[in-house]
Amino acid sequence: MPEVAQIFSGVQVGAESTSGTAVSASKLMSYLSLEPDFELQFNTFQPIGQVVPSSVTPGKDSTVFNVTGKGSYSELIVPLCSVLTNVSPSTVETTARLWDFIPLGRSEDTVKSYTVEYGSATRAQKNTYGLFNGLTLTFNREEGIEVGGSAFGQQMQDNITLTAGPTAYEDKPILPTHLDVYVDTTSGGLGGTKLLRDFNAEFSISDRWGQVWPINSANASFTSHVATMPTVTLKLTVEADSSGMAYLVNARAGDTRYVRLAAVAPSAYGFAGAGTAPYQLLIDMAGKINEVKFTEVDGIKCVDYTFTAIYDTAWSSGRYLRVQLQNKTAAL
Repeated sequence: MPEVAQIFSGVQVGAESTSGTAVSASKLMSYLSLEPDFELQFNTFQPIGQVVPSSVTPGKDSTVFNVTGKGSYSELIVPLCSVLTNVSPSTVETTARLWDFIPLGRSEDTVKSYTVEYGSATRAQKNTYGLFNGLTLTFNREEGIEVGGSAFGQQMQDNITLTAGPTAYEDKPILPTHLDVYVDTTSGGLGGTKLLRDFNAEFSISDRWGQVWPINSANASFTSHVATMPTVTLKLTVEADSSGMAYLVNARAGDTRYVRLAAVAPSAYGFAGAGTAPYQLLIDMAGKINEVKFTEVDGIKCVDYTFTAIYDTAWSSGRYLRVQLQNKTAAL
């Protein structure tokens, strides 16, 4: 029997129709990596007068994932449908599909869970009810978009047979030359004022979901999820020149600003449709600055401004975030 080589341990996923009910994991991840580990808790009891415990018993049993990767116009729909809200794409033109994510600000979103398989033909594992619980997208000129985050799933099942013949999403990475950053004073003006000296931009959402653990001997793991209070931020690293320092005035005044992180592919990259609809990713957020800090990038004095998302009733009757992803992918 061959050794279990880590290098061949891949990840494939399948979108579940009912959360927690396994499906074939028929999609291969090329730009996202989900590194699994056990979240198996143990309880110990050591009575008085004894050197070591008398009892060690298992408690909650689930799976956790460290999420890493690179930006892809195709694959980002997988975490976005899980950490924000589940949507179906609309046809923009011919084969161009627009995935429009607008999470609700005053009620719970419906999201997509996944059956996740990982490992190799030598030995593999899987779990059901895989949910992305956090996502970080970092924009910069060196890497393009770096992906980070977290996910969890139900109890890990060992020694499974991987779904045969998984297919990959379309190979369309987001390149560093596609990126822009905008900050505007109104939601209607989003995308109008481009920053010329922004060196790093980071959108992050974390702690999106909690797990539900009722007392029931029939349940090997958690049974469902519940919305919790997430942290939603967007950090810009700008040069500390007259333009960059101007946002200090907004911070001190508590002004709302509308930030857009954009990745738009040029025509030479290949249009998603037959006309003018490009591959693109637009992240729009209403926010107020809640942290200011000097920093340095390649010898240039810069300022980090961290915006925290706010629910803005003036933005289409109430929004805090909108993410639009345009590609050729018609379904998860």
